[in-house]
Amino acid sequence: MLSYKSSYQGNQGQVVWHGRHSTVETEFDAYLRDKVSKRLFDEEHRIDVEGDLRALATTQMASDTLRQLLRSEPDKYPWEVGEALAECLLEDEFGLQWPWNMDRDRRTPRASLPGADLVGFITEGGEVRLVLGEVKTSPDPAAPPNLMYGRSGMIHQIDRLATNSEIHWALVKWLHARCKNTSLWQNFQKAIQKYLRSGGHEFILFGILMRDTQPKELDLTNRAVAIAARLRAPCKLELDAWYLPRPIPEWPRLAKGGLS
Repeated sequence: MLSYKSSYQGNQGQVVWHGRHSTVETEFDAYLRDKVSKRLFDEEHRIDVEGDLRALATTQMASDTLRQLLRSEPDKYPWEVGEALAECLLEDEFGLQWPWNMDRDRRTPRASLPGADLVGFITEGGEVRLVLGEVKTSPDPAAPPNLMYGRSGMIHQIDRLATNSEIHWALVKWLHARCKNTSLWQNFQKAIQKYLRSGGHEFILFGILMRDTQPKELDLTNRAVAIAARLRAPCKLELDAWYLPRPIPEWPRLAKGGLS
């Protein structure tokens, strides 16, 4: 786990928010190279694909082509590292389960998937609930950063995730296809049963803001209070800002250092 100090926190209605400050550069570097890199580059799947392809490369030309193909892994954008980092931190902090690595669904490099950045399950007190969320990565020194505002901003996207049944249907179908006949099928059934019985309101939202600035409570507090007035129980929202010790533009290089 990545160690951190709590910088601020608050709660109102169905919303809880935290500022988490990680300060040890060497620890953060190692976390990016190890756990985040494995998630970012989907190591398990990549190794499986490489093994199957090597078995098919039975000529020198085929082997040369495969080596060229394996070297073609594109560099990642900082926001892609931010999303993988958020998934790893949430897995460590809350035990969240991610049924699928979304990188596998990108048909072209740099493609952003619609609907939600985070889709998974959380287990609390023996109860399984659906998790939906958004991740924003920003070096903007303003507090809050601009990407918290507007139609493409985090708060508007969280609002849509909370209430838009078309998005819910698309994500439930996406999850169904990836959980059916797997070890997570039972969790899918439990989480979606709760969602259906609640009229489409029982699930957990996460909004994760990734920063390379000093902690500032204004990053979250006003936005959290505003959305709390609109969020309907039993839906809950956890807003977290992570303040990390390396400049965001350096994150792709550091994460790629762990690529085997």
